[in-house]
Parts: sequence; C-alpha cells; structure tokens
Amino acid sequence: MSENNETTKLESNEEVKTEELKLEDNKKNKKTKFKSIFRIFLIVSSGILIGMLLSLFTAHIVEETSDEKFCGSCHTMTPMVKSFEADIHGGNNRVGFKAKCVDCHLPHNNVVNYMWQKSLTGMHDVWVQNFGDLDKIDWQEKRNHRKDFVYDSGCLRCHKNLKVATQSNHKALIAHKAYFTKKDELKLSCVSCHENVGHKNLSDYLKGKK
Repeated sequence: MSENNETTKLESNEEVKTEELKLEDNKKNKKTKFKSIFRIFLIVSSGILIGMLLSLFTAHIVEETSDEKFCGSCHTMTPMVKSFEADIHGGNNRVGFKAKCVDCHLPHNNVVNYMWQKSLTGMHDVWVQNFGDLDKIDWQEKRNHRKDFVYDSGCLRCHKNLKVATQSNHKALIAHKAYFTKKDELKLSCVSCHENVGHKNLSDYLKGKK
C-alpha cells in the first residue's frame, strides 16, 4: 500500500509540475504574442507618421516652387516674369486673379503625370542653368514649340465652361468649336491660337523693348 501511495504522490507531483510548466509556457506565449503585436503596431504607426511627414514636406516643396517668385529667381526668366505680370493671367485684371506657373506649364490630367513632369522639368532647368550655355538659348525660336510647354489640361481646368458650353459669350463658344470637335484631326492646342497667352507681348520683353 505504501508503495502505491508513493507512486500516486509522484504521479500527482508530476501532473502538478506539468500544469505549472503549461501555465508558464502560456504566459510566455502571451508575452511573446503581445510583443509581436506591439512591434507590428509600432512599425505600422511609424510608417504612417513618416509617410504623412513626407507627404506634407512634398506638398510644401511643390507649393513653394509653383509661382513666378521661384521660377523668376533665375535671371534668364526675367522677361517671362515681366510679361506674365503684365498679362491678365498674371494679376493684371479687375478681379485680382493670378495664375501660377504650374497652372499652365504642367499637365493636370493626373497627379502622377503632374509630379513626373515637374521632376523632369525641374532637373532639366537646374542642369541648364548651372551647366548649359545660357547665351546660346534662342527664346524666340523656342516660342514656336510652345505647345510642348503649355498643357491644355491646365487651360481647361479653369476654362471648363467652354467645354461644357455654359459660357454666356456665344462668340467664344463658336470660336472654340473646332478645338473640341476636331482638335486631333487639326492638331490643335490652346496655344495654336492663343500665342501670347499668359505672357503679354513676350517678344518685346525678350528683345528688351519693355
């Protein structure tokens, strides 16, 4: 009997130890699981925070490099800035409206294309201003390629009343009918007709007459 009792006690002790080990393992697993979840939370939160900060920084840079103050900081842009300020789009109007350089000189069909073209244009301008021969630039000749630097999507973002035919000026609607119906066939762009839009008397400013 005594041997049986001893055996029973040993078995009971083993069971108790086993249960204690299971409890300890469960506690360790819970701690490990909590640490893993907390680590994932920190990583995700940090990623979101960094993403927000980068987005705000990018938005700030985009805004600060969008107007004539920034673009005009290069001496070669002086005639363009002066002709812009003399134009109706540059604030020379009754209502005080003033467009930004990027409103016309960057595409507005989607954000990705906008940022891509802004990056390419910015890198090109920095390279030319620092390493190019600025005296050899023929600005008058470049005006013949104005459709490559002025985007219709920018024009139509403001002048959408022409596209939906809601403008009260019927002459304007009639004048733009060919553009909206046959622009691909006729290879038309806004600056095909509006040669000086955004830069009043630009040729005179380039020649130093203004």
